[in-house]
Amino acid sequence: MIFLVRLSSAIDAVLERVALLFSWMFVACITVITFDVITRKVGFQLPMFGSTRLQELEWHIHAFLFTTWIGYAYIKNTHVRIDVFVGGLSYRKKVWLELIGCLVFATPYLVVAVPYALDFFMVSYQQNESSDTPNGLAWRWIVKFFMFYGMASVALAVLSVASRCVVVLFGPPELAKSTSVPLASSH
Repeated sequence: MIFLVRLSSAIDAVLERVALLFSWMFVACITVITFDVITRKVGFQLPMFGSTRLQELEWHIHAFLFTTWIGYAYIKNTHVRIDVFVGGLSYRKKVWLELIGCLVFATPYLVVAVPYALDFFMVSYQQNESSDTPNGLAWRWIVKFFMFYGMASVALAVLSVASRCVVVLFGPPELAKSTSVPLASSH
């Protein structure tokens, strides 16, 4: 059981490092959006940074932000939950529901989605895909890699949370008490 706690902690640390590394993209996103809006209003455009490229860069940066934070958001319990259904349940029942959700819903979805996301990226990379627009951005495969990373990070986050659930439900009492599971409300 201690292996599961260590595995979960290691996954959490990696997801946190990646999320924090890419947190600077918030500033980049704000800068690009501001620059795009100002240059369109003023009518001034730099040859290398036309409005099409800037708008594509905006959604690329949004994708980088979303995909590098989605796994981390799950392990930190900052994602959307519907507390109406679990509000009155005991902590143990909530952990059971979390484990069932990980095994019955998240895992089958991710078993299908992660390989497709990898193929999506690989085909784009092999074709050196770029924007369909003549003056758009090159290297579309970069954003598609991050789409794959996002799916993989969710898979790692599900493994981390499921591991913690197993420890809480089936581990020795002292280890179970020291292990926290991200749930709708704390225990």
